[in-house]
Amino acid sequence: MASGEPKYGDEKHAPGGYYSGRNPIPSIQRFVENMDKDKKRRDAEIEAQKAQAIGAAGADVKDHKEGQAVGVEGTRKTVTDPTTGRQVQIEDVNADFMKSVENPMVYCKTL
Repeated sequence: MASGEPKYGDEKHAPGGYYSGRNPIPSIQRFVENMDKDKKRRDAEIEAQKAQAIGAAGADVKDHKEGQAVGVEGTRKTVTDPTTGRQVQIEDVNADFMKSVENPMVYCKTL
């Protein structure tokens, strides 16, 4: 065999061709090796994109304010939840809450 010739099993064959000594049946290991050729480079690119996205969004992230009033005073009622059958309290929401409904903002925080 000349030095420029491909090694056994390295040749490319047309799909649907006959399997023989020159065209061996592909193995799972060979398939996985071909799939993972550029995986490290792609993973590094994805991680870099994630870091940029987190860095850009991280400046605008705000924690939730617990316990802030979102209801209108005097509109609280006790009703029966039709799904669970339990007594729950409901109230009308104020204008600030409706602003956040009309203009929603979603933030993802990863650890």
